[in-house]
Formats: sequence, C-alpha cells, structure tokens
Amino acid sequence: MKTRCGIVIVLVALAALLLASLPATAPAGVSLSSYEQQLVKCVNQVRADHNLAKLHVNARLVDASRAHSADMAELQYFEHDSPSGEPWNERIVNHGYTRNGYKTWKAGEDIAWGAGLFSSPVAIVDQWMSSPMHRAVILTRNFRDLGVGAVSCDGYGGVDGEVWFFTIDLGRRTR
Repeated sequence: MKTRCGIVIVLVALAALLLASLPATAPAGVSLSSYEQQLVKCVNQVRADHNLAKLHVNARLVDASRAHSADMAELQYFEHDSPSGEPWNERIVNHGYTRNGYKTWKAGEDIAWGAGLFSSPVAIVDQWMSSPMHRAVILTRNFRDLGVGAVSCDGYGGVDGEVWFFTIDLGRRTR
C-alpha cells in the first residue's frame, strides 16, 4: 500500500513539473512569440509569488501591446502615449478592449526597452519590479487580462545593434 502511495505522489509531482514547464498559452487565434510567452510566464510567476490571480492572455490587449511596441521601434520614441497624441488608454480601447457594456473597466500599462543582456524578458520584468510605479501595475490585485508585445529594431537611443521594445497592457472588465 505504501508503494502505491509513493508512486502516486511521484506521478503527481512529475505532472506538476511538466505543467509548470509548458510555455505560456494564449487563446485560440493568438500566437505569441518566444519573448512574449516568456513575458507572460514571468509576470504570472511574480503575481503567483505575491498570491495574486494569474493573468489570462487577451487577444485585444495583445494587439494593443504589439502595436505600441512596433510603433515605438519604428518611430524611435519611448513613451506611453504616441507621438500623434493618442493616449495609452485610448489605444487599448481602439484595439477593442472597450468599456461599452461593462460596469467597470480598469487598465494599466508598463513599457520598457533593452539591448543585449538587458533585453531578456526576465531582465525586463525584474526592471519593472524594481520600479514602484511599474511594480504597482503588475501587482494590481483586480487585473485579470494581459496583453504583451515584444518587437525588435536595429538601434535606439545611441545603442547600435538589436534593441527590443516591450509593452504589457493589463486590465479587467466586469459586467
């Protein structure tokens, strides 16, 4: 009897390890790059470490995040709002994460850029967690949805070579 219990415990532990090592998943129709998958995994790990709910990838927030990272890379700027004057929260709504039909709507955004060793998703999330304002966004208890965008370009801000721009948009809507 003890042997069966031991085998069951080992199998459960192996299954848990296997599930923990799987890449971050996205809803059907949303394909995340390797860097984007790592961002989801890192953000959710930080939230789990603080006993907060896991964030679920939302296709509309992914669209908003990717669009912003691509815009920053292409136009060579680093701001939440676009050079045309579009505020970050309006961009999220314009990409379909609307307020219409919802009693509550809340959103937040973190952005970063990095090159070399400072461009890994792990380094970026560590950087956000070292900043009180960025940390507050990631650890907002009420958030349930997540969009990620990781886009590279050739050079930025005096840095030659590959540079990555990162955007995460978090939110929650309730009916």
